Amino acid sequence: MPRRAPCALAAALLFAACAGGGEPRPLNVVLVLVDTLRADHLGAYGYPRPTSPALDAFARRAVVFTDARSQAGCTFPSVNSLLTSQLPERFIGQADEAIGIPAGIPALPELLRARGWTTAAVSTSAVVRRRPSAHNPGGGFGRGFDLFLEDCLWRSAACVNRQALPLLQSLPRPFFLYLHYLDPHAPYRPPQGHPRRFARGWSDKRFVRRGNPNPIGRALYQGAPDPRLTAADRRLLLDLYDEEIAFWDGAFGRLLEGLEQAGLAEETIVVVASDHGEELLEHGHVKHCRTVFDSSIRVPLIVRAPGFAPARVAAGAQNLDVVPTLLDLLGVPADEHAFAGRSLKPALAAGRQAPTRQVSAQGALYAVAGPRHKLIADLASGRQWLYDLAADPGETRDRLAAERSAAAPLRAALRDWLARSGDPAALVAGAREAEERLRAVGYIE
Repeated sequence: MPRRAPCALAAALLFAACAGGGEPRPLNVVLVLVDTLRADHLGAYGYPRPTSPALDAFARRAVVFTDARSQAGCTFPSVNSLLTSQLPERFIGQADEAIGIPAGIPALPELLRARGWTTAAVSTSAVVRRRPSAHNPGGGFGRGFDLFLEDCLWRSAACVNRQALPLLQSLPRPFFLYLHYLDPHAPYRPPQGHPRRFARGWSDKRFVRRGNPNPIGRALYQGAPDPRLTAADRRLLLDLYDEEIAFWDGAFGRLLEGLEQAGLAEETIVVVASDHGEELLEHGHVKHCRTVFDSSIRVPLIVRAPGFAPARVAAGAQNLDVVPTLLDLLGVPADEHAFAGRSLKPALAAGRQAPTRQVSAQGALYAVAGPRHKLIADLASGRQWLYDLAADPGETRDRLAAERSAAAPLRAALRDWLARSGDPAALVAGAREAEERLRAVGYIE
């Protein structure tokens, strides 16, 4: 790892007069990405179960974007988009079947390292890799990182913390630390010794007891025999998913304690985000990479930045906004970069922002969400659906025929997005190719 100049280290300890004025101090950044984490299973987002006490306490001291969405329902290209603030379509159809971040697209660690930040990552993901893996034969996520630790592959949050906590003490400052936790990705199987608070039921099916939804996926998508799930089986799978969240939450609490013990809490921006959610059979699907219902794309986005008061911001935010927001908070010029997202710093300062529309895609399915309504369009078939999220947050009743006027501005937003992204037919073909690539390496059923 390259050593930083003494002046850069000293600069990391300087404070600005206030967060809203003067030259910003060179704060550290810890970006916590929790793979497969649904917002609606967290207390900070209204979930009645106590799955996330540490995160909820953190949220009470932070700015919570209560209506945030990812740009895809699958790790690829969602993380690519989050780390670059570029449309997910830019990562589809790369040469040699690559699914990393191409050299021509600057990513957040690259931009920060060029300005003097030490950059490090700890990733458990089989997709977000520096070196090739079975699920990502090309790697391609390590560019811009001084250090990229990936030997916790498929392991729990405890492994991430064992590597991350010493880095908080040793990384030259200012630093950017990206932590990719895999809990609660399937299988929903919290480690031995985790005290179960929710999953106390029973199933006569071993795969259900082990939190493995793959036999259900094979029945749904590959014609395998119907596993004949009961209501109790479904409930146990959901309970195990919640147990995974609770296990991660405990690790997150220990990470925050580590920041405090290192004396970094007041000079570090902490962001909690997710790449996508998880289908738990609400819409006839399991796992992810299948839909653009909110169960797959509505994610947490919580930012704690020194000098900014806690708030809950209801207007829409997107994962595309993470990079421009962090650069703005850090005082790093970004005018030369054509980001697809926008800075949320004004919302952090004011505790509110103007409503915006969020666009997400998965395969040929596109979703455009506004303050109340959400349009889903299948570019392959031409079909469209409209949901009233206020009256029907579970997206169970199509309102397109009854509320066509509400669909019009969402259609216009989709047309604008597609105009920036390319030919719709080519997008559908590219998306299908990407899905086949992930299917070929065993990442999706």
